[in-house]
Amino acid sequence: MMTRLAIFLTLLGLLAPLPVRADFERIELFQRLEVIAEQQRLVGNLRAVARREGVVVNLPQLYVYHADFSEAYHRDGYRSGFERELELTVDRRRGARSMVRLDRLLERVKTPEGESLSLGELPEADVYLVLYRQLDCPECDQVAETLRDWIAANPDRNVVWLDVRTDTPRS
Repeated sequence: MMTRLAIFLTLLGLLAPLPVRADFERIELFQRLEVIAEQQRLVGNLRAVARREGVVVNLPQLYVYHADFSEAYHRDGYRSGFERELELTVDRRRGARSMVRLDRLLERVKTPEGESLSLGELPEADVYLVLYRQLDCPECDQVAETLRDWIAANPDRNVVWLDVRTDTPRS
């Protein structure tokens, strides 16, 4: 009996479709320390300034850009179901008004080796995700996990994920 069950499960595993892997590239970046210090001194409506100017004080902050680097979507914090908003934005090529340009965000980050990164150095993609987060931030982890699920559910999309940490790089 066990042998038949084992054979059946093995055959079932062989016949099951292989999981589709999303075309996805993650680039680890760090917010420049001088930028963090400068932005911590700002006051006012930080949510609006985060969207319009790319000031990152509250975490997590998610910025989404289309293939042509045009502004698509901004979300601060975590809200259940935000992936539906993201899906509609990307599918319908919606744009976001008064949102910071991607090149402006790239001016404020560096690679783990301390190098700059420009738009021209980014791999081609259908969607660019820029997630600002730090270690020991459960809300940041929720957004990251939701993005991983969204990427896996959309294997036909070529996604570049710029994972920007606001804590100091590992030595």
